[in-house]
Amino acid sequence: MPSPIITFKGVFDVMHDKDLARSGKHADSYLLAEGLIDGQVVATHKVMPARRPSRLLLWADNEKVEMTADGSDLVTVVAAVADDNGNIKRLNNYEIKFEIEGPGELVADAKSFTNPRPVSWGTAPVLVRATTTPGEIKVRASVVWAGKHTPVSAELTIQSHRPELPLIVSPEELKRLENQSQSTREESASMSGDCKKRIEKLQQELNRLKLKEVERQQSDFE
Repeated sequence: MPSPIITFKGVFDVMHDKDLARSGKHADSYLLAEGLIDGQVVATHKVMPARRPSRLLLWADNEKVEMTADGSDLVTVVAAVADDNGNIKRLNNYEIKFEIEGPGELVADAKSFTNPRPVSWGTAPVLVRATTTPGEIKVRASVVWAGKHTPVSAELTIQSHRPELPLIVSPEELKRLENQSQSTREESASMSGDCKKRIEKLQQELNRLKLKEVERQQSDFE
């Protein structure tokens, strides 16, 4: 139902949120909006403040439409910086680097300042284009300038499907494009292997657990 923007004034106090956090009652800090018709609750929406960023979220903004392996179909993949509970950290200055593996290619590069890409209001998008070969496309997202408390990287698998109609294309041109895409994928694969990513992820998880222990000790001290 169309509706003007509804503003709730004076319902959130950041100092009250800090008091709850220091008491270990993070779950008690939230905003809950209820929509009522004739005194009955018919809709609810609950939001919670994001805590320390710890991981990346990755999803395809495709409205559940399957990707077609026709060499031109595009899907927008979105990376978001989030805390342990999946709440997106809207205010941050991270930069996200995207990598791809499989029968697809990124419509992004360093020359156009689209990969790595700065986060805007918590998210960073990238375009993925299918090749003419159906299969699994893996997209990885990680934070540039990794450190001890860097959010853990994320991986998303997209399935591209064979087109229902035959492609009308020059065989020579198609072969040239496939070779070009293959070269791009091989270069991307050589830059980062699976082992390196797993080690990085385990190191970040270890650092995050250490940080939680320090936070617990600080809470006990207070």
